[in-house]
Amino acid sequence: MSGKIGIAVGVIIAIVALVVCLVPLREVAYTVTVDYQDTETYYENVPYEEMETYTEAEPLGYEVVKAYDYIDAGIIPVVCVTVRNTDTDAGIFTVHFTVKVSGTTITPGRIQLWSVSHSDDKELHLKSGETKTAKHHAVYVDIDRNDWSWNYKVTPDTKTVEKQRTVTKYRQVEKQRTVTKQHPETRYKTVTLLDYLLHY
Repeated sequence: MSGKIGIAVGVIIAIVALVVCLVPLREVAYTVTVDYQDTETYYENVPYEEMETYTEAEPLGYEVVKAYDYIDAGIIPVVCVTVRNTDTDAGIFTVHFTVKVSGTTITPGRIQLWSVSHSDDKELHLKSGETKTAKHHAVYVDIDRNDWSWNYKVTPDTKTVEKQRTVTKYRQVEKQRTVTKQHPETRYKTVTLLDYLLHY
């Protein structure tokens, strides 16, 4: 009889132990990472066009009325350039003369050919619409013994003019976009006593 009682007590203890260990009895906290949507503000460089005023140096307008030469007093070549200021502003017009002289030198037992260039600048102060002539006297030329030729170049004064141009600039524009972010979240679950004792 005592053996049966012992068996019954053992079965009861086993059942109680199973109930205690397997039936969810304890609530525990745990952390999970959760995705969520958020609105983010950012700035973007956006191009735009704008009219810009700037200044620039511009040569004065002119025209060469005529370029000619003559012999003064029968012995001196004179080279001339007549310039007209066609601009609305007054200014200085520089005429650059270049005269090339060549000849032959004969010495005992030798004949030498030679040439040399001479330069001279003449300034003409011209009002708007005015015409003047720049002259250069080539006193170094012997018209009886030398060959000679000439050329010229005109350099006009400059004026400052105001101009406009379209330029591309950038400005920062505030914009928004939806982004996915994450944050930790605490949750709870019920575990058995056995699981709690083993893992928590």
